[in-house]
Amino acid sequence: MKVTLTNLVKNTTAHFVCYRDGDLWYRISLEVANEPVIFEFPVPVADTGTGIFNAEVKAITLMRWIRKQLDRIEKGQWG
Repeated sequence: MKVTLTNLVKNTTAHFVCYRDGDLWYRISLEVANEPVIFEFPVPVADTGTGIFNAEVKAITLMRWIRKQLDRIEKGQWG
């Protein structure tokens, strides 16, 4: 089962989980091939500028950081 960027951002919602070490952590819960998937990713506060980050956000609006986390996972830099 491969999770793709499209799976993660199409018609999904990201939910704020916690703040830790300068990062806002969000979680996306979805089903891929009838299997539950939970994907968590950080949004560095330093990247946010004057943006507003709500507790619940359309995942596509956070695609920049979702893509970065997917790349880290594929490169084995983040489990």
